[in-house]
Amino acid sequence: MKFQPNKFYFLIIFLFGIMNVFAGPPVPNPFGRKKPPPPPGLPIDENIFVLLVIALLFGIYIIYRHYIKTKTTI
Repeated sequence: MKFQPNKFYFLIIFLFGIMNVFAGPPVPNPFGRKKPPPPPGLPIDENIFVLLVIALLFGIYIIYRHYIKTKTTI
């Protein structure tokens, strides 16, 4: 009986073999820090109505497309 290697097993061994690879720390900027870091958690209150209108129009589009598909079936 011949031994036939399976590509799936090689892929699994390869993927689990590289689990200990980590990226190094980022290189510091030679000119110092240019701008401050962004503040944590920016609010979306400014354009919430635009977001709601886009969501409403997208929902209408999806419902209309589904209605057209179900109407034209034979």
